[in-house]
Amino acid sequence: MSVKFDSFAMEEAFACSVHKLFSAFTDPMTKRAWYVDGAHADTHETLAYTLDPTVGGKEVFRLVLNSKTPAAGLEIQMVGECVARVDEALLVYASRMIARGAIVSITNETFEFSARGEGSRLRLTQQGVYLDGSDGPELRRRGHEQLLAGLRQYLGG
Repeated sequence: MSVKFDSFAMEEAFACSVHKLFSAFTDPMTKRAWYVDGAHADTHETLAYTLDPTVGGKEVFRLVLNSKTPAAGLEIQMVGECVARVDEALLVYASRMIARGAIVSITNETFEFSARGEGSRLRLTQQGVYLDGSDGPELRRRGHEQLLAGLRQYLGG
């Protein structure tokens, strides 16, 4: 078995209020729209999505990759738990990703929200452990870059 550790941080500015940005991470319908059904929607079918953004609450999605990916038919599940929350300032999730019935990665993600001039700022820090069968840290980082670009488009800047 191979084990790979990685940590990365990225910071993005948004042309919206901190309240609107934070809500994009805590309102289940809004998060589903940009996160699960947004930037990568053409690569999968969403089988399930739930979000309870309170401390101890879970975020769960299940999806199956389609023929636009190298792993068509692969079902992926992500189960995360909100372990810390400060409204409009901080969210921390501990998550695991499952593929082929096995855990392929475990991550801690910290989302820091703050005002920035007329808009807002998001700082994402991810610490991960990637096991056999995972997408690996490089693809995970690229995926987050795409997701945040999709979020910016969804929020209108």
